[in-house]
Amino acid sequence: MKPTIDGILQNQLNKLQADVIMSAYTESVPGWLEQKSEPDFYRFCYTEKGKGWAMIDEEKYDLQPGTLYLFPAGTMQSFGTEGDENFSRYWCHFRMELGDVQVINSLQLPPFVIVQDRQAVKELFDKMDAYQHSNTITRELRLKAVLLELLAIYMDESDVQREEQPDPDSEVKWNEVLAYIEANLHENIQVEELAKFAFLHPNYFITSFKSIMGCSPIQYVTNRRIALAKDLLMETELPVAAVAKQVGMQNHYLSRLFKRYMGITPVQYRRIGRLNSSSRLGSEASTSGEDNS
Repeated sequence: MKPTIDGILQNQLNKLQADVIMSAYTESVPGWLEQKSEPDFYRFCYTEKGKGWAMIDEEKYDLQPGTLYLFPAGTMQSFGTEGDENFSRYWCHFRMELGDVQVINSLQLPPFVIVQDRQAVKELFDKMDAYQHSNTITRELRLKAVLLELLAIYMDESDVQREEQPDPDSEVKWNEVLAYIEANLHENIQVEELAKFAFLHPNYFITSFKSIMGCSPIQYVTNRRIALAKDLLMETELPVAAVAKQVGMQNHYLSRLFKRYMGITPVQYRRIGRLNSSSRLGSEASTSGEDNS
């Protein structure tokens, strides 16, 4: 299967780590105000009743019931109430590793989503609050599970909003860039060449590519070459020199790079892989024979 942006992002999301700092339900009276702060954590805010506002950097948002907001770490934030009604909301503060922050940023999530299943979101915040006061050894695992479910809901709702308001000119055709890389792994791929293919300046292309893929274009090309070399070693009888040629490398360079990545040489990888494959097939045949006896 050829790599695509969606597939790569899915793999990155599968490894995402996020930790709850604190969660609660708060009701504020009219006139409540929280002055500027610049937290190093993310905030989820789900408005249940009343109206409020949030100023994130220089952008102001009206906090409406049934809306889930995601406020990024490292932004200047102020909050307050609006109107004569109490302002009630669920909220959660959480942190992510730098690499996961880059993954989330690459998704270009909107600052808020309209929640379709309000009861489900409320139940998640209630669970988070309950687990927060638990003393079991699974407390952190359960908190993390609820937070990840909340993030998943936010992302799903974001996809719905994006489909309703498509903006095809705002995105580079990254899948075409990846397809070009895949088709030219045997060639000397230059960043300038990829940038032209994406209609971007090379410097901006490198920054954009890294924010989405989590690595530089050159690192990505190297990773794909190693992956292709592994497939060729296991699925063909090609000599290592021929494998190296098909992945755009000199024989000695592939061997050195392969050992650095895998801890063993290409020849050792092929031998070990085939021995394991033969042992597995033999075991399966033996089991099948026992079943039929």
